[in-house]
Amino acid sequence: MATQSKNKVLEEETLVDADVHLAIPDEELLPYLEEPHVSRVKHTSLGASPRDGWDRTIGGKISDEKYMNLRDNLTPQTLRDDLLDEFHIDRPIINTFAAMSRNPEPDYSIGLMKAHNDLLLDRFLDPVDEFKGIATITTQRPEAAAEELDRMGDEKDIVGAYIHNTGPTPPLGDQYYDVMYQAAEDNGLNIVFHGSANGMMYEFPRQNQSLNKFLEVHTLSHAWSQMLTMTSIIVEGTVEKFPDLDFAFLEAGLSWASYLAYRLNKEYSMRRSEAPLLEKSPEEYVRDRMYFGAQPLEEPNDPEDLNRILDIIGYENILFCTDYPHWDFDTPNALDRHLRATFDPEERTRVLSENAAEFFGLSL
Repeated sequence: MATQSKNKVLEEETLVDADVHLAIPDEELLPYLEEPHVSRVKHTSLGASPRDGWDRTIGGKISDEKYMNLRDNLTPQTLRDDLLDEFHIDRPIINTFAAMSRNPEPDYSIGLMKAHNDLLLDRFLDPVDEFKGIATITTQRPEAAAEELDRMGDEKDIVGAYIHNTGPTPPLGDQYYDVMYQAAEDNGLNIVFHGSANGMMYEFPRQNQSLNKFLEVHTLSHAWSQMLTMTSIIVEGTVEKFPDLDFAFLEAGLSWASYLAYRLNKEYSMRRSEAPLLEKSPEEYVRDRMYFGAQPLEEPNDPEDLNRILDIIGYENILFCTDYPHWDFDTPNALDRHLRATFDPEERTRVLSENAAEFFGLSL
């Protein structure tokens, strides 16, 4: 998938990729499920999770054949070949890209949650020392999520908790989820939030039904989900109730984060009584407790504008990510050329590996 010469410059660097996806074919989940969920997956025409109907290929103009082949044949060896050998990534952090939180059947989602985590451990983490994983958590029943975090917390290769945040109701700062966050904190598993365009039909149903092109949906979905989640966990005080938890926001780019931090500052300065748990400004929580995946990189007409965005967010808050193996993933060099223009070598190293090592508790 990659061009080796283009990635040669990073061969001597330590790279931690915070966003490596597995999109698991339904049939591969069956050995890890129990009844009645096995029959549910076997006999439904919708797949394990509902589909949204949008055309992601523009009638075939964007070919995702390579991605689909990878998705359906994604093995530990495939990941070794592409990530370790071609991209020179030292620690891929793998998630199953599961989006169970939007499913209307909680018991089924809980079954899928456990199956995805067991498959991740069995097929990818146990056989390959370099791979680390993020436990997928479904949010409809926070008590069940807490139990799963307790189960996964004993696994040495599980280094975080993955929450699909396009679809959960209520928003993820609600006290309803406190038991889930408490379990994450107790097990030393920081929280990774990741949205999807597919979930727009649940989180933002009017917009999903009213927008005419997938371009519009894909532009808005990830950033809107992250903005809703960040606003909720700050204003509702999740950041204060669980002081040992940090939070990462993946696959929404970077520029939305500073805008939202500054806007929250403005609102908080006028309405502090509505966020009584906060002891600092919203911006301080963002800078002290939150990390942002640098994929997909924004593409301003003037490349210098992206360098300024990186500088505003700050090297301490940026995680290197590829979004492998999706059709729109970023190779390591896509970010690195801007890191070299913006940060000194020590700061660049923080972005490429040390921030993720700190967030996920890794020894490099």
